[in-house]
Amino acid sequence: MAITLEESKKPVNWVAILGAAIFIGVLFAAIYFFFFQKPELIEVVAPKQLQELGRISKLSFDPEAVVKSPTFGMLRQYGEAPTTFSPGRSNPFKPF
Repeated sequence: MAITLEESKKPVNWVAILGAAIFIGVLFAAIYFFFFQKPELIEVVAPKQLQELGRISKLSFDPEAVVKSPTFGMLRQYGEAPTTFSPGRSNPFKPF
């Protein structure tokens, strides 16, 4: 009678293999979508107020022409110019 000794084979862990394959697939898909795919451009029509602002921003302004205009010459100053004052005391370390 012969005695035969066989090594026990470890079972294959299919769950770990499937999980690793899914992880690698998701990783490659994320890399592709973040780095290699060009995004779709969305056309947005600007509101009418924003289109008018575009026209206003293209206007030119000449301050010399404004100062020399007769309308500017007819303007009158009704109030006084604001006075400037120095806040605090001249020497803050001087006792009261």
